[in-house]
Amino acid sequence: MAPIDYSKWDNIDTDSEPEGSEPQQPVVRGNLSPDPAIQQPAPLPMTGGNIASESIQAVIVRCDVEKPKFLPWSAMTISEHHPVFSKPVADVPRLIEVPLVIHRVGTESTNRPDLDNQIATYLNINPESGFAPPVWQSHVGTVVVARKDKKPLLPHHLEGVWMYCDHILDLFGEGEGAPRSLYNRPAFEKWWAGYCKEQKEFRPGKGGEKDPDDWRVVRSPYEM
Repeated sequence: MAPIDYSKWDNIDTDSEPEGSEPQQPVVRGNLSPDPAIQQPAPLPMTGGNIASESIQAVIVRCDVEKPKFLPWSAMTISEHHPVFSKPVADVPRLIEVPLVIHRVGTESTNRPDLDNQIATYLNINPESGFAPPVWQSHVGTVVVARKDKKPLLPHHLEGVWMYCDHILDLFGEGEGAPRSLYNRPAFEKWWAGYCKEQKEFRPGKGGEKDPDDWRVVRSPYEM
């Protein structure tokens, strides 16, 4: 595997049919390369909790309108009562036993394409069709991603599952149908080991587990 090539996803339209209709276009890619020069965002206001209970690490994933100001994805801390934990686990994460749940924060923009969020779209693909539901295909806005089991979610784990979904979509693109052999924990663990090994060569980082580009010693999502 080569390092992530974000350039191939530039300037691709992600609009879908109105909510409730069947999607007509496959999931497409977007430019999501994190820029180390961009400052970390301030923490989002917590919902349903108080400062004393804000003890669970999650990841905030920014939509297009916010990426010029903030990192595309970064670690954050949320309350154990955050509404993200009421959401269902996405299909592919459920199958590989990394129970990711996703919550929209309600981003607003007068230009709806600014609300596209490719990572959120990837995480929500249907394993049998390769399509995300229409509601997740475009105009998603910024989201919070956490683990349903309330274990810490590292930015690296978020990236790993997202890129695994990208790998699945590549196989769909070859026209051989759903790659069902990949829908299990052992298959993801094998892929994850290779992905980590490669990223360590290109992204040494310096910020530890909260730094998306520090792959020096990244734990498996099954070791949290």
